[in-house]
Amino acid sequence: MLPLTPRYTQLTAKGGGGNIGADATATDDDDLFTTYAVFATIVFTLVVFLFENYLSLRQKSTYHKTEFPKELQTTVGSIDAERAKELKDAADSKKAEDSKDDDDDKKETKVDDDDDNANGDEADAKSKVDRNAPLLPQLQSKFSAAQSYGLDKVNFSLVSSTYTTIEGIIFVLLGFMPYIWDASCDIGSKYFGYTESENEIKISLIFLLYTTVIGTITGLPWELYSTFWIEKKHGFNKMTIGLFVSDKIKGLVLTMVFGGPFTALLLRIIQLGGDSFYLYVWAFTFVFSTVMMTLVPVVIMPLFNKYEKLPEGSLKDEIYALAGRLDFPLTKLFMMDGSKRSSHSNAFMFGFFKNKRIVLYDTLMTQVHDSEILAILGHELGHWKMGHTVTNFVISQLYMGASFYAFSLCYNSTELYRAFGFDDDARSIPTIIALLLFFSTVWEPIDKALSYAMTVHSRKCEFEADEFSANLGMSQKLQSGLCKIHLENLGAMCPDPWYSTYHYSHPPLVERLSAMMRLDKKTK
Repeated sequence: MLPLTPRYTQLTAKGGGGNIGADATATDDDDLFTTYAVFATIVFTLVVFLFENYLSLRQKSTYHKTEFPKELQTTVGSIDAERAKELKDAADSKKAEDSKDDDDDKKETKVDDDDDNANGDEADAKSKVDRNAPLLPQLQSKFSAAQSYGLDKVNFSLVSSTYTTIEGIIFVLLGFMPYIWDASCDIGSKYFGYTESENEIKISLIFLLYTTVIGTITGLPWELYSTFWIEKKHGFNKMTIGLFVSDKIKGLVLTMVFGGPFTALLLRIIQLGGDSFYLYVWAFTFVFSTVMMTLVPVVIMPLFNKYEKLPEGSLKDEIYALAGRLDFPLTKLFMMDGSKRSSHSNAFMFGFFKNKRIVLYDTLMTQVHDSEILAILGHELGHWKMGHTVTNFVISQLYMGASFYAFSLCYNSTELYRAFGFDDDARSIPTIIALLLFFSTVWEPIDKALSYAMTVHSRKCEFEADEFSANLGMSQKLQSGLCKIHLENLGAMCPDPWYSTYHYSHPPLVERLSAMMRLDKKTK
C-alpha cells in the first residue's frame, strides 16, 4: 500500500482510472518527499487527531465528577465572605454617617437597586443568576447543569472531529482536490470559455466556490445539531431556523463579496511578484487585515446584529470616566442585541488610534452589576493599556510574513503537487492549489506549534489584564463578575489541566480567582 497516491490524478484521469496505493506518479527520479508526502500527511493528521481526542477523553472524565471541586469552593467562598463584609461595612457606615451620597459602597448598592428597578421584575425573572445572592450556593446548584453541558459539548466534539478527520483522509486518498480543479476547468471552459492557461484566476474562483458549497453542505448537519440541539437543550440558543438560514446566506454572500476579490488580488500578486513575491503579499495582507478590522465592526457586524447607543445613566458616565482615567480615546459606547441569538454574554472594543469604541452585549447587562461591568471593562482596557492588542496584531503580521516566505521556498517545487494528484507535466500548477497544499501539509505542523505558543501567550495576557483591573481597585468586582458570567455560561468548573492548557485561551476560572486573591493579599 505504500507509497500512497490519490485514486484520481490528472494523469490517471487521462488514462481511465487509478488505484489507492498504486504508485501512479512516482518515477525513479522522484525524491522521498514525493513518494511519502501523502502517507506522511495522513500519519500527521492521525497523530494530531489521536492526541486531541485523548485530551478530550480526559476532559470528558472530569464531566462525570459529581463532587463540587474543593479548590473552587474555597476560592468562591472567600469572595462571598469579602462581599458580605463589604455589605456589612457599607450598612454600618450608612448608619454612622446617615448619608447615602458620600459613601462609595453605599452608592454602588443604590445604583444596583436602581438598575433592578429599571430592568423590572420581568428581566429579573429571565436572569438565571441572582446578582445579589452569594455566589457559592449558586455555583453549587449549577454544577450538575454545567457538567451536563460540558459533557454534551465534548461528546459532540469527539464525534464531529472523527467525521472531519475521516472525511479529510478520504478526500486525499480519492483525489478530491485535483478532481474538483479539473471539474472547475470544465465548468469554466463550457460556460464561460475560460482556459486554464489564460484564465487561471477566474477558474480558481470557481474552484473556491465549488469547495465552499461542498464544505457548507457537509458541515451543515453539525452546525444544526450544535445550535438547535445542544445549545437549545441547555437554554442558550435563541436563534430561529429562519435567522440561521439568513445568517448562512449573508455569510456566503460576504465571502464572495470580500473573499473573491481578495483571493484574485492575492493570486495575481504571487504570479507577478517574482522571487520576492512574499514581500508584496505580506504588504497586501497587512493592508487588507487593517481595512477589515475597520470594516467588520462598522459595516459587516451590523448586518447580523443591532447596535444601539448605551442609554444615558450612571453606567455610561462611569465607563467614560474610566476611559478618561486611562487615557483611552473612547468615542462611542454601544449595546448589542446578543440575546437575539444566544444568552451567552460578552464585551469587546475596536477601532484605531483616537477612534475607539466599546460594545456590551445586552445579556451582560442583566447578568452582572454595573460595578462588575466596570471591572470587566477594566480588564479589557488593560489589554489595550499594556499593549496586548498591538502585540497580537504584530505577531499575526509576523506569522503571515513567515508563512508566505516559507511558501515562496516551496512554490516552484513540483514534488508536493505531484504527490497529491497534480502530476500532468504538460499543465502548470495553479497558484491556488500550491497555496492550499502548502498550508495543509508542509506548514501544518508549524502552525500547530505556533498555535499552542499563542495559546500560552494569550493566557499570560489574561493574567496580566486581570492584574491591571485589580490594580485599579476592582479586584473584588472582577472576581464576582467572572463568577457570574461563568455561571450564566455554564463554564467548566473542574477542567482537566492538560485539556485546558492545550485548548483554553483564557485560564480556568479558579486559576484567575486565585491569582487575584494572591494580589489582594500582597496589597493589604
